[in-house]
Amino acid sequence: MLPLEKIKSGFVALIGRPNVGKSTLLNALLNTKISIVSSVPQTTRYAIRGILNLSNAQIVFVDSPGIHSYKDNLAQYLNIIATRVLEDVEIVIYIVDVTRNPGYEEELIVKKLISLNTKIIMALNKIDKNKKFLNDYISLWNKEEQKILDNGSTKKLLYYIPISAKTGYNLDKLIEAIEENLPWGTPFYSKDTLTDFPLKFRIADIIREKLFLKLKKELPHSLAVEVIDIEDKNRCVYIEAYIYVNRTSQKQIIIGKKGSFIRDVGIASREEIEEMFHKKVYLHLQVKVIRGWQKKIRILKELGYQTI
Repeated sequence: MLPLEKIKSGFVALIGRPNVGKSTLLNALLNTKISIVSSVPQTTRYAIRGILNLSNAQIVFVDSPGIHSYKDNLAQYLNIIATRVLEDVEIVIYIVDVTRNPGYEEELIVKKLISLNTKIIMALNKIDKNKKFLNDYISLWNKEEQKILDNGSTKKLLYYIPISAKTGYNLDKLIEAIEENLPWGTPFYSKDTLTDFPLKFRIADIIREKLFLKLKKELPHSLAVEVIDIEDKNRCVYIEAYIYVNRTSQKQIIIGKKGSFIRDVGIASREEIEEMFHKKVYLHLQVKVIRGWQKKIRILKELGYQTI
């Protein structure tokens, strides 16, 4: 049973374009790995909740897929998930990559956020690399926000906070700003809960990450992973998973010469999964061809991409 004492508590959404560092930031804030990290766009395909318990606060972070303008069904689902994340949250952390020039997608995100009745903090990420476009993001926000201020609306942005999710720079200030603006209430989760992300999706995400890291940009959006079975026995966890691709040629790439590629992916995945279970893991991976799976709504639903 959850404690009844009053603390600062609430949901905080992490929103931004692909590859701005949302998953890296979530993992850094929680000081553990919850969301997979890769340079490949669309790495995060779910809304992933991570719970940070402080002495007088519980912050429920909600990571989301990057918002983009691609048109296939998978991309549309990712945009739907990212938009739903904005519902019923107390604060939005709007993350931008100050090493990249703001573009059309950035304008769309700013206009969407300004239309919300939600507190917003802009996290100016990757300042450990350079600050080339930092002022451009601030100017873009000010320009769009001034339009609603002229119409009598109230200011939505609380702070601009330069951060580095990679090095940890200013993350303490970001947490302080979040805690300051959360309402008083009761905790949503017990203090030992780190995430409510379903186990089979966490395992599938680990496998996908290892695939993305090894494939680089060879098959960026052409594969998916579904965990079919998990059997947790006394001394070992038995896991069966399918890797879905679009074409037979892609299947051959995933398998590799004499099975070397999929074997390496299995070894790397198993090592991380064993850290989750604290016991030996037997991981059986199979590669299956489903042509155009990104456009098949039934397949997307089975893979869980339509939910948050």
